[in-house]
Amino acid sequence: MKKFFAQDKTIVGIVAGLGSELGFCLALAIGLLVAGEPIMAHVRWFGGMFIPLILVLHHYAKGGKQLHVTKTLIVVLFVTFLAFMLYLLKTKALVLQ
Repeated sequence: MKKFFAQDKTIVGIVAGLGSELGFCLALAIGLLVAGEPIMAHVRWFGGMFIPLILVLHHYAKGGKQLHVTKTLIVVLFVTFLAFMLYLLKTKALVLQ
């Protein structure tokens, strides 16, 4: 597994980026279900999924040797952040005045 994440390939960035976001979302959803809270009432909390992604991006960018992975993580961050904001606007969980 360590060998896979040491490669400088686009697929590594996609797996690392989406995996970190998915891990956070699953942990939060399980926590909310165990607590008996409705998930849709706390949909804005899922914005925290970008914190692990930023930490993974920082790790790869700091090394400076895996440029393809770093670029892919930046694209994943931008695309998922844009999609999340559009989802919040569409569900009216975020309202612009």
